[in-house]
Amino acid sequence: MRKLLVVILTALLVGSLVPFALASGSENSTGTNEVPQEKVVAEKLIDNLKRLAEFTEAKVPENMTNSTYLALAEEHYNKALSEFQEGNYNASMVDALMAMHYYRLVLSEIRAPMKGAGANVEAQFRAQVERTRAYLRYAERLINVAGEKGLNVTEARELYNETLEAFKLVMEDVRSGNMTKARGDYEVALQKKAELDSALKELRLQMLHQNAEQVVERFLAKGERAIQLANRTLSENPNPELNETYTAFLELYTSVKTLADEGKWDEALNLIIEKRDVVKEFQMTLTRGRTMARGHFKWDGNFEKLKELRERIVRDGRELMKLKREGVDVSKAEVQLKSAMNEYKLGIRLLRTGQPEKAKEHFEAAVTLLKEVEAFINAHS
Repeated sequence: MRKLLVVILTALLVGSLVPFALASGSENSTGTNEVPQEKVVAEKLIDNLKRLAEFTEAKVPENMTNSTYLALAEEHYNKALSEFQEGNYNASMVDALMAMHYYRLVLSEIRAPMKGAGANVEAQFRAQVERTRAYLRYAERLINVAGEKGLNVTEARELYNETLEAFKLVMEDVRSGNMTKARGDYEVALQKKAELDSALKELRLQMLHQNAEQVVERFLAKGERAIQLANRTLSENPNPELNETYTAFLELYTSVKTLADEGKWDEALNLIIEKRDVVKEFQMTLTRGRTMARGHFKWDGNFEKLKELRERIVRDGRELMKLKREGVDVSKAEVQLKSAMNEYKLGIRLLRTGQPEKAKEHFEAAVTLLKEVEAFINAHS
């Protein structure tokens, strides 16, 4: 239990600095009696795809006969199944992901008219409350573990109970059809949740310090592997942004190791917490750097173009939210923006599987969709 707790807390603090397959050496560990890892992953994806396909097809209205997304989803679905049967697991995984991507776009097409008509207010409230219920389950588990570790959890437990009751009241309002009261009670519930967030943050910090030595040692072990991986990545594919974040992380790693060597575990932990943004930035640029290396991209600005594309998606999302608050019907543009985001994500997945030419097609599709979204924004600004 103690070892598991240390792993969970470290993951919460610094994330996973090294991709699992690289850290564990699983790429080179194949046994004669073992099922290939590609088959295991592909089989899981196929199972998820089948469930998503059944769910989507049950939602498709009878008059929806000309959906390009639905046709593409079914095409990739059939390809994924046949490739899996033929033992071509890598190709099956890619087509399964693409089919899932297009099925989600079909669901977006179905939902868009409902959102535009304002008929989905109750469902949106229910979805928000359901997400909060998942958060409250996590909060309860954290409070229980902290109590078992001997920490004072009285305030956190009181705030948990108050937050739980506040969200129950919101759902009662929704069920009774009193949406005006539901909105007011929802604001109160969010305030309670913010107070609970603060209490949970303090508990996590106390639990981290109870296990400071183990957390710091795990950070150093992961950090060492990440540094080695960054060195290999930079030698294969020079990357100015990765080099910058690598330098900052190396400085942090050296300082933490010095404190650890002196037995100053709490000080080392405080430094990691203080510099968590350095860790996060290094992790993100290392992941992107590895993606470029696996995709065989030469360093000629592609990374900057992808970063700019991501920033455009985020910026356009903010602009649509602003128009929505002003009463503009943005449902069609929202679907286009979500489609652009999905195209971007699919392109990244293809890069990771070493298919840069296919990835480029999806990035170009994302750009085309963004142009339409931006034309809409400009016309209503």
